[in-house]
Amino acid sequence: MGSFLRYCFIAITAAFVLASAVFVRSLAAPARENKAQIFTVLPGEGLRDLSDRLETEGFIRSAGSFRFYAVLVGSAHALKPGTYEVTSSESVPDIVERFAEGPQDITVTIQEGGTLKDVDRILGDRGILTEGAIVQLSVAEFRDRYPFLKNVKSLEGFLFPDTYKFAPGSLARVVTEKMLDVFAVKAYPELAASGNDWYKHLIIASLVEKEVPDVAEDRAIVSGIIARRLNIGMGLQIDATIAYAKCGGALLTCGDIRLVRDDYAIASPYNTYAHAGLPPTPIANPGVNAIRAAINPKKTDYLFYLSDPKTKRTIFSKDFEEHNEQRAKYLGL
Repeated sequence: MGSFLRYCFIAITAAFVLASAVFVRSLAAPARENKAQIFTVLPGEGLRDLSDRLETEGFIRSAGSFRFYAVLVGSAHALKPGTYEVTSSESVPDIVERFAEGPQDITVTIQEGGTLKDVDRILGDRGILTEGAIVQLSVAEFRDRYPFLKNVKSLEGFLFPDTYKFAPGSLARVVTEKMLDVFAVKAYPELAASGNDWYKHLIIASLVEKEVPDVAEDRAIVSGIIARRLNIGMGLQIDATIAYAKCGGALLTCGDIRLVRDDYAIASPYNTYAHAGLPPTPIANPGVNAIRAAINPKKTDYLFYLSDPKTKRTIFSKDFEEHNEQRAKYLGL
């Protein structure tokens, strides 16, 4: 009898240890790509529905284990609704703890050269706002608070590239005002000091941002080439404006942009091959360095430039004949 009891004890202990190991494993982070994903806890959502959605969408291994753990630690009725950024490295205890604390601000870096649509899409992907919300805003809504918007027709160029913290599910107007506040501090003072042509400089800065790597001298030279072409009535013929038109106002989120011959005939005011002068608005949100290059163009004898696809260096030419030689040398054209 003693041997039987010992056998039962050992069997029960083994089963408990096995069950514990299985339970602990079920709390571990799921095996999926190591990237952040957005998950929204809905208002009034019950623990069962919430855990089932988490499992279905791949955020956890087991809905049952999630429910058991939430009850075990006393958080079953403390999970707060809102939008969260959840990474694949987070376990069930991590997720339960974060849901109990409530939504935290999301840090996002908006890089130089992104367009209005790019910013809108990036913020939408991060769960900061509903995609399309910023694009639908009218610049007129912000003119009272930001006088520099008085005579412009678009917010393009004014969503200053920087690192921001936003609450998940933010209002588009709140997000936009935060970015305009940074533009007002970091960009507008230098633009305003450049005189009445400050908006022209902002447009040129956006062209420089997209056309030239962040090398101060090269950017100043290209800015000077743009100014020179404008002065002599020569077409700007800037490929980045064609890409902007082709992608409908997106650049960073447009995918692999490869221009083909037909693209240069696109009917758009942004087609600087077909239309003289500057495009009607900036084609991106430039950083401070591009703005400074636009304000302080360097005068040279150059009229043409291209980018070496291998080194990314900017190659300059004084005339069309020299430019064709450089195209053949660096681009194989």
